[in-house]
Amino acid sequence: MNLEKLFRALTLISFFGLMLTLLAWIFIAPHAENFPIAAMLILGLVPLLFPMRGLLYGRPYTHAWTSFLMLFYFSHAVGELYSAPAVSIYPLLALICSSVCFCSTIIYVKANAKNKKATSVTN
Repeated sequence: MNLEKLFRALTLISFFGLMLTLLAWIFIAPHAENFPIAAMLILGLVPLLFPMRGLLYGRPYTHAWTSFLMLFYFSHAVGELYSAPAVSIYPLLALICSSVCFCSTIIYVKANAKNKKATSVTN
């Protein structure tokens, strides 16, 4: 398995892991009675729907800007870990998934560019 395929797979695993973590965080974690579930679903998951098609098709440009999107989820998870009175598993999982997705998207884009350059030189 070459580097490009490995980090593309890692990107997809961490991306969908982040989506599942956010769903579990919204639906399973204990919240106040007036917790706006619909608003949290819209704010938390809709931004992840925009790059999904490009990630599934392996488009490098989509991978590049998805790395910027992961910074939002990373900062949200760090803020939740810092401000929460007790350590919760959900922000920790979101932190791990967003960090892995951020790093793997960047490495995928770099490996993809290197492969394209190598194939254009040989042709």
